[in-house]
Amino acid sequence: GAGEAEARAALARAETELEASRDELEQGREAARAAVAELDDALETAQDSLRTTRAAMEAAAEEATAERAALQTNLTHALSRASSAEEAAAAGNALEEASRAAAAAAAARTRERA
Repeated sequence: GAGEAEARAALARAETELEASRDELEQGREAARAAVAELDDALETAQDSLRTTRAAMEAAAEEATAERAALQTNLTHALSRASSAEEAAAAGNALEEASRAAAAAAAARTRERA
């Protein structure tokens, strides 16, 4: 009867709503899968960028260390040359003073003989 028809109609509406809910759920799952894939790609890109940046920083640090060592070597050589130049100048001054003293002594001897 009429009650049975109403029950069938209610059941048909419920099945239609259930199917719509299933479709909506599947669309949500697909959207979630797409979002996860997009986030995974973004994470891989960020990790690649981090690896590249880290490698560049390590290379720059190695280069800076090598430059520092070269500068230290150059400074050591420069200081050594400066020290040698000072020693040579001091020896030159001492030689000059000795020459003056010898000349003065020779002049004094010449005066004494005269």
